[in-house]
Amino acid sequence: MSTRLLPHEPGDRKCLKCNETFRSKSAANRICKKCSQVNASLKLSEAQIARERGAKRLNGIPIEEQDTYEMKFF
Repeated sequence: MSTRLLPHEPGDRKCLKCNETFRSKSAANRICKKCSQVNASLKLSEAQIARERGAKRLNGIPIEEQDTYEMKFF
């Protein structure tokens, strides 16, 4: 029976880019070393990266202005 890792715990995680399992320092480390090196070699501006990522969303709702959003409770 496998146990779920806590966010701060090191452990084996799947890379979000290549889906290979690698030894991660924490949940914040979700890209393997190989894919991180590929990403670092790409010469993209922040604007290009933002276009590739698409619109920022909060719970599926696009965020229009940076760092502002309205929570709706039903």
